Amino acid sequence: MVISAAVLNAVLVVIALAWLTSVATYTFRPTLQDIASHLMRGERYDSAALDQIVSRVGSDAGWFCDPKLRRNVLLIRLRLLSNAFEAGDAAAMDLRLPDVTDAAKRLIACSPAESIGWLALYWAETRTLGFGPSAISYLTQSYALAPHEMWVQLFRAPLALRAYNFLPEKLRQQTLDDFVDIVGARQLPTAVVIYQAAPVATRVLLLDKMCSQPEEVRLVFRRFAQDRGLSISHPCFPVSANQRS
Repeated sequence: MVISAAVLNAVLVVIALAWLTSVATYTFRPTLQDIASHLMRGERYDSAALDQIVSRVGSDAGWFCDPKLRRNVLLIRLRLLSNAFEAGDAAAMDLRLPDVTDAAKRLIACSPAESIGWLALYWAETRTLGFGPSAISYLTQSYALAPHEMWVQLFRAPLALRAYNFLPEKLRQQTLDDFVDIVGARQLPTAVVIYQAAPVATRVLLLDKMCSQPEEVRLVFRRFAQDRGLSISHPCFPVSANQRS
């Protein structure tokens, strides 16, 4: 059977388009590292999409001692747990916690100096068994390994500050340092969210730490707080003439 030139050209065009589509899909599909980097910056992904991604790479992370791969898997597991927490879905949280614990232990087994792994164990421990010596040990390790690593601090500060009253003095100071660093990095919307989630008595200490910040920083912080329905009353945040009137 003789294939005409027109038909052959059409077939070649279809094949070429299929090849280009597959290459484009592969080229522009975000890598696991891309997604993890976005998660480290606090960006959000749909839980169903994250589940699909982590299910594809989870088995590889278990076989190979690749700290970067295992860290990325843990970050996705943590984001899935955070999504459940923010949605107030206790059942989903309980379902996600074993995955977080497993991913954290795998990361630490491969790279014991990973602060985020110890922090993940702290969160899982406090959720499943409550606050105790093991939880304090995990949190202490996280601070010892990365006291001023911003992306870890963004995860750690809200978790640690919720337990501020139960922490030893050194850990209390380190949790306040997290907040100071976050404000110093001008992550003010995040700082306000962390402030809002802290116990009421702890909020005063956080505002005390802002007294050394430039006035414009305190004003912006107050504005973000007001946008979230929070009223700030503190000597370092004097009431303006407009507010008095």
